[in-house]
Amino acid sequence: MPKVIADVILVSSKSLIRPVSLEINDEGRIHQIHEGHDPPSGSEVVMDGGGELYLFAGFIDIHTHGANGADLTLGTPEAVATIAEAKLAEGVTTFLPTTWTASPEETLNMARAAATYRETQPFARTPFLHIEGPYLNPNQAGAQDPSQMRQPDIEEIHQVHDICPVRLLSLAVELEGACEFIAATKKMGIVTSAAHSAATYAEFVTAREAGLKHLTHFCNQMSPLHHREIGLVGAGLLSDSIMTEMICDGVHLCPEMVQLAFKLIGSERIMLITDSMAASHLGDGTYPLGDTTIMVKDGAARIPAGNLAGSILTYDQGLRNVIEFTGLPLNEVARTCALNQARSLGLNDRGDIKQGLLADLTLLTPELEVAAVFVGGEERYSA
Repeated sequence: MPKVIADVILVSSKSLIRPVSLEINDEGRIHQIHEGHDPPSGSEVVMDGGGELYLFAGFIDIHTHGANGADLTLGTPEAVATIAEAKLAEGVTTFLPTTWTASPEETLNMARAAATYRETQPFARTPFLHIEGPYLNPNQAGAQDPSQMRQPDIEEIHQVHDICPVRLLSLAVELEGACEFIAATKKMGIVTSAAHSAATYAEFVTAREAGLKHLTHFCNQMSPLHHREIGLVGAGLLSDSIMTEMICDGVHLCPEMVQLAFKLIGSERIMLITDSMAASHLGDGTYPLGDTTIMVKDGAARIPAGNLAGSILTYDQGLRNVIEFTGLPLNEVARTCALNQARSLGLNDRGDIKQGLLADLTLLTPELEVAAVFVGGEERYSA
């Protein structure tokens, strides 16, 4: 008997919002989409949306360090599982555990932890790693440790990749050997992204020609827009081939910058991320972060020096913020939550609601709060 999620409002970037019932096959994939409020006869209704719940493709967070007290830097499978479970509550069905600038051995430990979680993946899916650092510009360190920053090393990435597959890597593109490194990682199937960088626009162009595809946490810790040197911020606004990550918490980007980015860049090149840290889900307070601490107050996480230290944003809150800041329709913003990420990283089995794709699904209330999350057709979170 086929399983059906009945009487929900489909939110798809390719179509108008409309009522449907979604049929899921035994392989955990979308079998058929039935128009209208009524489920097909003879089906097993596993959830009834009552004509009110919005149905999205499961959110994909490609940049997250931690949540609910756990961080990838702990280097344990339990930490990754804690993050994965917390992500489900945000509507995220796929996430990329994201490393932090650290020693080579600590980076390998993070890869081992993610690899162990990948063996079972009981919560959100973890197909790949995102390596952020250590190949960053110390002058754009932000909250990361400049003493551990170093030149790009393709052998180090091969070692990490052999433990847990890397699909996304953030680096400062102006570093010595960066363009050769970008070209080498491209051959490995790794997407590169400019991050913690003071690159000029000319340096960006050279990196793009070598294979650069993304900009990490757009506008943050990157060369700013200036009328005589447009830097990486200008590159994101100008280059139609570059995807941009955005932390839409109202702190890393003010509401007007989010509005401007959606107007000039457009929803087809924006990917919502959280860049969340262990303090996400925990509220205000002081929490450990590597060899230092962070203070969470007024919706921002900062190290003692005052620098922002990632975010405490949840994915669903980021979506609500974008709708509030921009006034754009849900179906236009929806692609920034899953489809763009899936296409850019080659996750061709997810990111949209289409027949044959994985039944990784996020259901939201009319207020855009997470009501339920399905991974492979299995309900793994319910509010």
